[in-house]
Amino acid sequence: MGRLNFAEELHLASDRTAEMSGADLRALLRRAALMLRNVSVGLDVEPGIEAALEGVAAEMRLSRPQLLQSIVTQWLFANAYLPYYESNERDHSGDGTS
Repeated sequence: MGRLNFAEELHLASDRTAEMSGADLRALLRRAALMLRNVSVGLDVEPGIEAALEGVAAEMRLSRPQLLQSIVTQWLFANAYLPYYESNERDHSGDGTS
């Protein structure tokens, strides 16, 4: 389940907490905690690399996460870990995320 779908599920659950069993509510909150913990994990890099990333992100008008996603995607593609058709489908999916 994607983050947006999960966020929507959490939002809907907030309107019906009285109807939810305690076990369901605990499971939902545990999933939220795990997801938040994973999102908050940063990428530790040397100061020089951090400065370079910030400069490139600004130049390309991308957020740092968008830049890192682009770098990883290109690396996976260049090293044949990501088939071209998967990368090409994502780039032309029309969702505006590329």
